[in-house]
Amino acid sequence: MDRLKNKVAVITGGGAGIGRATCELFAEQGAAVIVAERNEVTGREVAQAILNRGGRALFIQTDVANEASIQAMVSAAENEFGRIDILVNNAAVFVLKGIDATVEEWHEILNVNVIGPALCAKYCVPVMRRSGGGAIVNLASISSVIAQPQMVTYNATKAAIANMTRCMAMDLAVDRIRVNAVGPGAVWTQIVERITSEGGMDRQAADADAEWGGAHLLKRIAEPREIAYPILFLASDEASFVTGSLLMADGGYTAR
Repeated sequence: MDRLKNKVAVITGGGAGIGRATCELFAEQGAAVIVAERNEVTGREVAQAILNRGGRALFIQTDVANEASIQAMVSAAENEFGRIDILVNNAAVFVLKGIDATVEEWHEILNVNVIGPALCAKYCVPVMRRSGGGAIVNLASISSVIAQPQMVTYNATKAAIANMTRCMAMDLAVDRIRVNAVGPGAVWTQIVERITSEGGMDRQAADADAEWGGAHLLKRIAEPREIAYPILFLASDEASFVTGSLLMADGGYTAR
């Protein structure tokens, strides 16, 4: 229950899916959690649920596509808790396009999926330095390392995250800041539920479908908390000698 005792963690996109599961798990393990979320309703709901269970949490409305919003979030977090030890770059958008993507669609996904995490690190790192170090966990994907049809936009951003992670690890090791990434396979989030339901599938059908759960060796789609646990490991002192790594939490998808 104390793997993150006395730690302060910023989790972007903390209002739903993997982000929410990570906020809840980190709070259970003793961290004070900043729920950095664009959606005010879901962000406040997550923070309040943690507070109701006796945890520590603060919702800060954050748009990771907006540099000023990120700066304000980091400043508010430091003012409230005095430090930042962990950053989880989870917020993302799913613009699934091939080469026909418009410039506007490219800007949308690059601003959130690539520039957003870079700016969150840029503004959190000075606070981490003042605290003596820390850990950054970026959300990569199976899409970081494989090709998928009609997903040029999304896969390009996730490949960027994987390499950004390694570069940040090289630059920040001197500051005792570890940087790693988790690469999930398919996860049963609201977005995946919507996409599969549009294809006429419920959860059971999606688990069995050859392009969804069936594509994984474990023959199912993950629950968000199953991704939160690898994130927790990389953020904790248990991973004190791990940096620059991409931990695949993909049910064996990339082992095929």
